[in-house]
Amino acid sequence: MPTEIDVQWMVQKGYSLESHLIAEGMSFDAFYIINRADSKTGKSIRKKIISKFMKDLRSDFSEDYKGVDISKIKYGVYCISIGTGFEIDYTEKTSRVLYIGSGAVYDRIKQHLSGKLFDFVRALRTIPLRFYICDLSDVENGRNAQRDLEYALLRRFCEEIDDNFPLLNKRNAPKKSTGCNFSKKWHFPIQKDRGKNTTQWLIKPYDMGMWKGSLS
Repeated sequence: MPTEIDVQWMVQKGYSLESHLIAEGMSFDAFYIINRADSKTGKSIRKKIISKFMKDLRSDFSEDYKGVDISKIKYGVYCISIGTGFEIDYTEKTSRVLYIGSGAVYDRIKQHLSGKLFDFVRALRTIPLRFYICDLSDVENGRNAQRDLEYALLRRFCEEIDDNFPLLNKRNAPKKSTGCNFSKKWHFPIQKDRGKNTTQWLIKPYDMGMWKGSLS
């Protein structure tokens, strides 16, 4: 049996792009008015907001996890979810998970925000995001390990929540596992929050297909 890989998840909650816009003296509505009138200015504002968002995310992970620098993670797995109190109304069960991915975590999240995730967050407005990150950079054959953990999470999601993957995922997971074996809490990001009133609102796009596979 392959050596068990110790999966340690780091979590940050309560991240809102809208709060970063407000700090710059505007709202999503104001931003899109500016963007339509002057796309160059809009692009500059968007880039500034995303840069500040990522800087805060990096700083908070470093502060809470003994100096961990998520921008240095070469091989990792991450989950993007909506925040406490909210869940997506999927086919079989509800879940806060929006996307499961792997790779150079910091760059991947920044890439998503520079693309469709920005527009998705605009649709959610004040609903915050939650990020789960697992660093596998120091694991032997980290490239295979990250793909196996991503695949395992997607498979568990399909088995327990919705057979069509998380809302923003495409159906492009690895075809099969390379045989990595993970520690007990490997699936922590897709487990439900415990406690009273952890979910107060269920949300569902009118057209699930509008957002399906938005992040690549």
